Amino acid sequence: MSQSFSAPFLDARAAWRRDSALLLPLAGLGFFLAPLAVQLLLPALPAMPQTSDEAAARAWFAAMQAWAGRYGIWYLLAPAIALVGALAVFTLYLSPERPTLGRALARAGLLFPRYLLASILVSLPMGMLLWVTLIAPFLLIIAAGPIFYIYGRTMLMGPAIVAEAPMGAVAAIARSWALTRGRGWILAATYATIFFVPGLLGSVVLSIGAFGGNNPVIIAITTGLACLFVAGGSLLLALVEVSLYRRLSR
Repeated sequence: MSQSFSAPFLDARAAWRRDSALLLPLAGLGFFLAPLAVQLLLPALPAMPQTSDEAAARAWFAAMQAWAGRYGIWYLLAPAIALVGALAVFTLYLSPERPTLGRALARAGLLFPRYLLASILVSLPMGMLLWVTLIAPFLLIIAAGPIFYIYGRTMLMGPAIVAEAPMGAVAAIARSWALTRGRGWILAATYATIFFVPGLLGSVVLSIGAFGGNNPVIIAITTGLACLFVAGGSLLLALVEVSLYRRLSR
């Protein structure tokens, strides 16, 4: 594989230009609608107390428990749907039979449990690192490098699950780790770029929308634009992962 940072992004752009009629509805279903519904229809997390008062902390914890019991499942549903959407993209490009969109979504549903388990296993060390940063926020800058390095090294587990089926979650993680050997930091930079740029654009749009106060029309428009940026990032990540898998598995 070429060490060029831009190569997989150029491949993703070419795929979009060639297959946008197919990818656009898939991105809408898999990456856009669920986050938009969550943001517009469900209440936000209870705000953390601004003081260290024990009573306030207990009240916040009780509010969090009540919120999680009532709405938590819906917040978890959006990333689960996104995993299915990513698997459908992998299936469209990495399955030898070149399935239709319907067949790609059906196969993605069958492979979802393996990809979900692999994603959870990869997230465990990241969760520990983020927990440390909650205790000592100044460590976030230090922890960011290992976090994105791990995500970069495991970017190809989804494509491996699709292209090399049958493959379990642990085997897919190991396969991705083997394929990305020697390229960990450039892939960490790739993942970080796709992670930060859409999120930053979405944050800017939401900040602009905040000047509109509680106007529901402005809230709906800015929230929709922010979710559109994030959905575009999710689709870009899936296409970049397809490109990287093709290049590194040769």
